[in-house]
Amino acid sequence: MTTLKDIAQDLVKTVINTDFFEKIKIDATGSEIIVEAMDSDREVILKGTATSPAGEITGSFGLSNLNLLKHIVSDGEFTNIDSSLSVVYKKDTASGEEIPTELAYTNKSKSYINYRFMPQALVPAQPKFIEPTWDVVITPTKSHVQQFGWAASGLSQYEQYFIPRIKDGALKFFIGDDNAASQRGGVVFATDRTERFDGGHKWKIGHIMNVLKLADSTDCTMAFSSKGAIQITVKSGVGSYRYIFPAKVS
Repeated sequence: MTTLKDIAQDLVKTVINTDFFEKIKIDATGSEIIVEAMDSDREVILKGTATSPAGEITGSFGLSNLNLLKHIVSDGEFTNIDSSLSVVYKKDTASGEEIPTELAYTNKSKSYINYRFMPQALVPAQPKFIEPTWDVVITPTKSHVQQFGWAASGLSQYEQYFIPRIKDGALKFFIGDDNAASQRGGVVFATDRTERFDGGHKWKIGHIMNVLKLADSTDCTMAFSSKGAIQITVKSGVGSYRYIFPAKVS
């Protein structure tokens, strides 16, 4: 059964550690937790769900001061059965509703930290995402992710963006313009493709690599739309998180 500790660990590992977000919106019911966020530059959108530990957390609130939540989860005693993590509620005087206000953590050694939530009224509004038709859907392999990282690392001081195209039956990531008189390169990211895809859009390499690095320990799929969007779906076993990247606007 999923516990509150599982949820906290999963959010840190799969969402907070990407360092994209300053604030995260949470809507929790008895059966599901909806996770939403957007980075300050509006280049990364997160839409996720996680299995809710029944009865442990309900309500709507925000997460900020994310480094403190990371610090709590990093405690060497966090997973110990004698360390506790619980949600503190406060009754709203106007509505009479029980509002989640903070996480209370006490470890086996009786050290403790209370982590305050953002009130729902202060949580930034999240964008609606109208899902496009995905022209290409793949499951990245570890070797292809490593090759993309290798090429991107060598070219990072010259080029921050890449262009995905299907060429000669392979999905290729071109770093820099393919025929330009400049430092450039590319990698084969998937083979045996029969789709047509050449939208000509650019995406920031660093953003995509941040999420692809999670593929070593999670189930991961990647989708491309000629309308100008890439979606990486990460399934951790506790939650499913969709990272959506709009293309660079020239």
